[in-house]
Amino acid sequence: MSTPHPKCPYEIRSNSAQQTPPANHKTSDLTKRAPQGLSPEDSPEKGLEFTESSFGKQEVPDDAPVAVQLHVPASTDSSSLRDVCEQSIDPDDSTSNVRRVLNYLSKPHKNYMEFRGVRAREFGLIEQTLNETDHVSTKPRLTYDCNTRILIIIMPSVLREASFDDVKDFVGDSIKALPYDRAVISPKTHMSWSLEIPDGVVIPDMTVSVTALEGPTEVVLIPFVGECAHTETDKHVFEMVEKVILAHPDTICVVVVLAREAAEYAAPGKDSTASKVLHGGTDSSPKPLSLKEFINLRTTPRSFGEPIIIADHAWCHLSSVEYFVWVRGDDGPIDIRSEDPAHMAYGTLVPTLDMDAVTEMLNRGLAKIRDSFVTFQKQLVPDLDCTALAEAHVTSFTDWHNASKRIMSASDITAHKRYLAWHRSLFDTTENSDHAPYVPSQEEEPEHAIAEGSKHKLASTFEYPSSRFKIPRATAT
Repeated sequence: MSTPHPKCPYEIRSNSAQQTPPANHKTSDLTKRAPQGLSPEDSPEKGLEFTESSFGKQEVPDDAPVAVQLHVPASTDSSSLRDVCEQSIDPDDSTSNVRRVLNYLSKPHKNYMEFRGVRAREFGLIEQTLNETDHVSTKPRLTYDCNTRILIIIMPSVLREASFDDVKDFVGDSIKALPYDRAVISPKTHMSWSLEIPDGVVIPDMTVSVTALEGPTEVVLIPFVGECAHTETDKHVFEMVEKVILAHPDTICVVVVLAREAAEYAAPGKDSTASKVLHGGTDSSPKPLSLKEFINLRTTPRSFGEPIIIADHAWCHLSSVEYFVWVRGDDGPIDIRSEDPAHMAYGTLVPTLDMDAVTEMLNRGLAKIRDSFVTFQKQLVPDLDCTALAEAHVTSFTDWHNASKRIMSASDITAHKRYLAWHRSLFDTTENSDHAPYVPSQEEEPEHAIAEGSKHKLASTFEYPSSRFKIPRATAT
């Protein structure tokens, strides 16, 4: 389903439905047409002159950030996207940033990338090109700020997904087990579902929505929101969650997971031990090692806190996985800057297993969500008997011990995936070096990307939470 953003002339797309353009919307020519709703003369000197959107049919100011979840078919073949990058964009359109972004997406080498100075017209071309290209390796998550002209791209990662998969299962299974009336309300768990915030739209990793099953949908309750950060900064993720709460103050439970590595990953050099030991195949025909062959070359103990060292190189070093849980009190919305133990719990899955407080707080949040179901059902059907639901025992289906084992497995898989990417870049002669991804010089300052331009008053003046593991992050060499 397409949702025109109220402040920016681009559609916000979720991954839940196929997109259907308007009947008069032509998509056969990318090279001569600027996106709908933008002046062809848009330039950094003139600023942005937004007119009426062909999708939203409304006036649009130029100071709103937009987050877009692109739904593109997964494929391991990126040649088509690179062909588009080389051929389909007219240089007269001043689209150097478009080429840089598409080059990166054709062979992404980092999970978090930031591009500055991207004009609205260029972002429109990027979005349009990706939606019309059938070949892209993964589904990128884009956040674009029309005011600061910053484009943030977050690529899925095994560690990021694994760190939150168990929360999704535990919370989702607990809600499904509640004896709510299936003919009256409809709770749904969404992964990557867009939510309105004061400055635009964000797409949390997990959202639980509740709607009435009958009649027009007049209310959408958002009792639960969850977010995980791997390569993003602490500030980035907590600021985004705070904005969600400001826009949805009735949210009952919020979970934030921080999965951190001890050092920023860097691939081995051409003359490294890895280039000799992990060549695979023959000198004339290199062949990457299988996961089994690769991971069994590990020279460090397989335990939390230990890096995965193979051929004298650290392929992955997961240092911590932390959980922050908040539950709304009776006196107002959740304040994520508060560490009041009555409403907030903290725990660690890695390097030590300490999740009792998190489990207790999750159970408390689920009990309040159950109570909200009772209230909502009574609003919809006043004479409905909700006794069974109101008295239902709530327990989260947590299994943190096995969850920690899954995180260790995710580290192994992450190390092998990084090895495969390095092997392709070093030994695959079919790859054209002219298509190397663009690396922006300012990518080490992502914390400024979302904060700038917001005029909305924050809920508290206290500091945001942050990782409690003060392990010095060494810069990989």
